[in-house]
Amino acid sequence: EYQKDFPDIPIGYSGHESGVSITVAAVALGAKVVERHITLDKTWKGSDHEASLEPAELAELVRSIRLVERALGSGIKRMLPCEKPCHDKLGKSVVAKVKIPKGTVLTEDMLTVKVAEPMGVVAEDIFQLVGKTVKDDVEEDDSIVPEVVDCYAKKAKY
Repeated sequence: EYQKDFPDIPIGYSGHESGVSITVAAVALGAKVVERHITLDKTWKGSDHEASLEPAELAELVRSIRLVERALGSGIKRMLPCEKPCHDKLGKSVVAKVKIPKGTVLTEDMLTVKVAEPMGVVAEDIFQLVGKTVKDDVEEDDSIVPEVVDCYAKKAKY
């Protein structure tokens, strides 16, 4: 809520709770700065020691925050190089739900999405195919490959 009111100012979190979970959650929710007290012994006199982190907990907090930051990513959806082999093998593409004769104008009810070989038109493009004409016969359950659809422009690969 503060970020909505102050969009140009980094929002932070100051914690006095036991453990690190709430501070890590604050980072997951958008905190850019965190403040926690540290102590060498939680049993020492003073109200802050009990709610402070010992050195090992501080190290755990930093590791956990960095993990959450990496998991949140940049917000830009893109395929990582390590994901490509799995996508190439198991990525979904458009297939014919029924036999489609050459010259047929595609309708949504003729198409479905599944893992298929060869890889055809990417699943995200299914609606771009509707209204386009097939240049060759397509058998039921065959991949809809770009070359068989008239005027289909492939999306850029990830």
